[in-house]
Amino acid sequence: MWFFKPETFFLERLNHGADLLGSITEIFRQHRGRMGSFTAIGAVKKAHIAFYDQERKEYLDSVIDEPAEILSCVGNVSEVEGEISVHAHITLGYRDGIARGGHLLEGTEVFACELFGAILEGEVLCREFDDVTGLKLWKRE
Repeated sequence: MWFFKPETFFLERLNHGADLLGSITEIFRQHRGRMGSFTAIGAVKKAHIAFYDQERKEYLDSVIDEPAEILSCVGNVSEVEGEISVHAHITLGYRDGIARGGHLLEGTEVFACELFGAILEGEVLCREFDDVTGLKLWKRE
């Protein structure tokens, strides 16, 4: 278990037409946030998400080329190979009332989005490849 103190909280409005994942990454980079947590609400013009197939140990991508509400977008920030890494999941609501979600990928285009972020103070957690899951997970001490 790791313990952190909140260093800074921030609110940010993302730009219309921006890439959601790229924008979150850039905002944390600009604020020098190497460890953190965030939530976002708003809407997207289109989405690029993925489902992790546990048996095949690979992501199955989906591009959904229609507008949707961001019902929930949560994630964390840590490092992979010395670079800021944003890990986020998103749940989207569509016109017909159906919700779809998964791992947030680049290519999700913002219609309107408000981001709440927390930069954490303490040792930066680093992700590395885990043989059991096939994922890059936080390194255990």
